[in-house]
Amino acid sequence: MVKSNKVMALAILVIAVIASVETAYSQNASLVLTSAPRGNYAAESATYQPVADFLSKVTGQKVIYKFSDNWLTYQADMQKGKYDIIFDGPHFVSWRAYHMDHVPLVKLPQQHIWVVVANKGDNAVANLNNLVGRAVCAPAPPNFGALTLYSLFTNPARQPLIVETKSWQDGFTGVTSGKCKATIIPQSNWKKFDPEGKLTKTIHKHRPFPNQAITVSSKRVPPALQRKMQVALLSDGGQAAMKQLREQYAKVGNVLENLVPATKEEYADVDLILKDVRGFEFTPEKKVVGANR
Repeated sequence: MVKSNKVMALAILVIAVIASVETAYSQNASLVLTSAPRGNYAAESATYQPVADFLSKVTGQKVIYKFSDNWLTYQADMQKGKYDIIFDGPHFVSWRAYHMDHVPLVKLPQQHIWVVVANKGDNAVANLNNLVGRAVCAPAPPNFGALTLYSLFTNPARQPLIVETKSWQDGFTGVTSGKCKATIIPQSNWKKFDPEGKLTKTIHKHRPFPNQAITVSSKRVPPALQRKMQVALLSDGGQAAMKQLREQYAKVGNVLENLVPATKEEYADVDLILKDVRGFEFTPEKKVVGANR
C-alpha cells in the first residue's frame, strides 16, 4: 500500500512537472512583434495589432504586439534579441540580417532615398559645404536619417549644428520657418510636404537604399514558418492587415501600394552606417564595405 502511494505520488509529480513545462513552453512560444518608436501607443497599436492578429490566425502561432516608446530601450532590447518580428529602417534590417540571423520577409516597394533640402529663397545655401557650422534639423541617432547626415560630414571640425526634431514634418517646418538652414528627409515625405517645390530646394540627393522591411528571427521561427508568414503577408489578407502601415509608408499620391518580397542580399552593407553606434558590434574587418559578405 505504501509502495502504491509512492508510485501514485511520483506519477502526480511527473504530471505536474510536464504540465508546468508545457505551460512555460506555451508562454515562451508567443512571438513578439514590434516596430521602431515613432508614435503614441494608440496610433502604433492601431497600425501593428492587426498585423499581429493576422499572423496569429494564419500561422497558429501566438503573436503579440509590444509597443516601443523610446529609442534607447528599443535599441537595447533589439540587440538582446527580445523581439521576434520587427518592422523598421533598412540599416536595422541589414544589421539584424547579418548579425542576428533575422530574415527579411516583406518590404516597402519604393527605394529609400534621402534628400537634404533648404529654403528655396536662401541663396547662401547651395550645397553641403554651406551647412558647416550652421543649424540643420534632424532626428537623433540611431535614426537612419541622422546617421546618413553625419556620414556626409566626415571631418569633426567641419560639421553642421544638429537641431533635434521629432518628425519629418518638424524638420521641414524648421526649414520653412527659418529655424534651420536645411534638413535631411526621405524624398517621399519631401514630395508630400512640398509637391511643387515652391518652398524648398534639394541641395543633396543620396544614393538609394532598399526600404523599411519586416524581419523575423530564424532562431525562434523555423524556415517553413518564415515562408508561411511571408506568403500570408503578401496575400490580399496580409495587405489588408497592413493597411495602416501602408497608409503611413507606402502611399504614393493617391495610390496605396502593396508590400513586396524582401531578401537578405539587397540589404548587404547598409548596416555599416551603424558601425560607430554603441551596441551595434562589428568585427574590424566588417567595418570595410563588402567584407565577409
